[in-house]
Amino acid sequence: MRLNSEKHGLLVILGVANLILCTLAVILSLPFFWRQYQVLQTWPETKAQVLSSEVVTQPAPPHEQLYAAKLQVLYAVDGKPITAELISFQSQNYQQTADRAAQFPVGSRHPIRYDPHAPTQARIGAGWNLRFFLVPLVMFGMGAIFGGVAAALLISAKFLRSRKMRGGGSASA
Repeated sequence: MRLNSEKHGLLVILGVANLILCTLAVILSLPFFWRQYQVLQTWPETKAQVLSSEVVTQPAPPHEQLYAAKLQVLYAVDGKPITAELISFQSQNYQQTADRAAQFPVGSRHPIRYDPHAPTQARIGAGWNLRFFLVPLVMFGMGAIFGGVAAALLISAKFLRSRKMRGGGSASA
């Protein structure tokens, strides 16, 4: 009987911990969703010409290498030329990064969105697509997983408790 009580308590503690992690992940994903949404709603779109496209290395944790597709683009805002440097893609896989950089050959033109208050801040590939919303979706997905685990643990705890109540009632009769 005591073992079931300990199991019930452990299931409840783990369920509540997962529920807290679920809530944190969902809450932390909301500013990222909001920021991406704001870019799509308030940043004007224009065409930019690629001036350079290269794969560069970036600082990473010890014993790891991180590659980035670094672009330099030129576009006009209110008739004034703006040059901006953008990171289009990051990966530990050099070939994936090189493939992404190859999508932006020098001289090609691509739509970008720029911050009207700081025109050198720009985003390439901004749109209603998975790549643009990947970070908030991953965070939200982690929250959903923690929520599912929390639900399973708390339902199991409730089931164990109701089984204990039924078993306890018949044992005393």
